[in-house]
Amino acid sequence: MDAPESVAFLAGSPERLRLLVHLRERPGSPRNVTAATDVSHRSVQRNLSEFADRGWVRKREGEYALTTSGDLVARTHEAYVETMATIAEYDPFFRHLPDARHAPNPEWLRDATLVTASPEQPQAPVSHYVSRLRERRTRSIRMLAPVLSRLYHDAHAELVLSGVETELVMPAERVEIARSRNPLEFRVVRQAIDIYQYDGPIELGVTLGDDWALAGAYDDEGQLRALVECDDRDFLDWAEKLYDRYRDGARPV
Repeated sequence: MDAPESVAFLAGSPERLRLLVHLRERPGSPRNVTAATDVSHRSVQRNLSEFADRGWVRKREGEYALTTSGDLVARTHEAYVETMATIAEYDPFFRHLPDARHAPNPEWLRDATLVTASPEQPQAPVSHYVSRLRERRTRSIRMLAPVLSRLYHDAHAELVLSGVETELVMPAERVEIARSRNPLEFRVVRQAIDIYQYDGPIELGVTLGDDWALAGAYDDEGQLRALVECDDRDFLDWAEKLYDRYRDGARPV
């Protein structure tokens, strides 16, 4: 089996994946496959012949069934197509991340929530972030943030006053800007939460609760463009490792 040719063949028509997935679940004759998949009889026959030539199906007593190779091809191609669809859906988030090393696996996002900024609702991600902070329960909050925004102050202040331990990691440059612009306010914030400064850029946001995480993608002006909320365990592990990477390289303010 020539891999590049097979990849091109599968990409040539979405009907091929539909047929492979159907055959994985229920072998059948061309007539039965046609009726079950709503693919034309001619296309079914042509593709079954192509599958047989590649060793993906075998014919017994007039019915086609996947071989082991065909089953593996069907599963792999289905996962690939689903992953590509997830990347497309979450493109408003991925496109604003600094690089692929800062991106979660798309497979972890299939049950996540995505909120994006738009010309009509430019603050939609911020509003969702604030509302979820107030709705979620947690004993501690750990934040990785490229900027210190007053838009989040009230929600985080409520958590602090309720006894939630809060830790924030920010770029050292942004810490100094916040301190110089409003020393009194910065001192109050510093007394309420533990702030750490990181000597270098931080180009995305992560907020970790006890068993949930929010990840934010920012544009070059420091505006939150997309927010992902996800409870997947692998996503949480990714967010925690990312936070720890910056926290371990930061120093207390």
